[in-house]
Amino acid sequence: MNVVGEVTRISADRFAESDHPVVIEGALSWPALSRWSRSYLAERLGAAPARWKVSPTGAHPNFHAASLREMFATESGTFRDFFAALAADRAGRVLFTGDEKFVLRRRDGVTSLDPDLGVLLEDAPVPALVPADRLYTIWSWFSGAGVRTWLHYDNNGCHNLNAQVTGRKRAVLFAPDELESVSLFPIGGANPALNCSQIDVASPALDRFPAFARARALTASLGPGDLLFIPAWWLHAFEHDGAFNSNINFWWKPAAPIDNAVARHQARIEAR
Repeated sequence: MNVVGEVTRISADRFAESDHPVVIEGALSWPALSRWSRSYLAERLGAAPARWKVSPTGAHPNFHAASLREMFATESGTFRDFFAALAADRAGRVLFTGDEKFVLRRRDGVTSLDPDLGVLLEDAPVPALVPADRLYTIWSWFSGAGVRTWLHYDNNGCHNLNAQVTGRKRAVLFAPDELESVSLFPIGGANPALNCSQIDVASPALDRFPAFARARALTASLGPGDLLFIPAWWLHAFEHDGAFNSNINFWWKPAAPIDNAVARHQARIEAR
């Protein structure tokens, strides 16, 4: 992997939807920036049911595991239970994402607000940068230090505005034209995560995946109040550094369909 530069950092008044990632610095003035802590969220979300990811390695999914069940392992309880587990976690073992429970979804003009997580939008309202008429999904993410999300692309075909509320994250991003270098799990193979790379970017096995040595990547760092714009079909992986990391992700559909190598790969998956 060749890091060719840092993602450009801009102010909110310079943002425009494009095919290149940017970090929008200090764009947020949400109440969540000062309110959100493990204890506050445990009290706010309390007894609502929750399911969260678990991984002994800190990698989510844990593709080093021997079985699919271990790779995608989860635990369940209440949100109070989750935040207690998070407080005790010292190795990035637990992670909550919208895979398990969304905040908001909009499909065919119908908006669904989760009865438990919808209250998060009182502290973290939709940024004005997100086109309201094309909003698709809102997710929340909660983690401790050591969590690593595996290299993947968002298979919903949406742009993503990743809003850092508390803690810090580092990202590595690959343009869609790097598809052949990142060795996604093969269509028709045993692993169903067809939008994920087979490669652990933290420790790539270049003997198995030599093309990855030539892959060009951008990096980005996020702190509280920062937004990372990830254009549709870009591949990305995160490392969570803060003792308590919280994010809200806003996805929206591009104004027109995008044609690139990753979009065509997803179309082949959906055509099976």
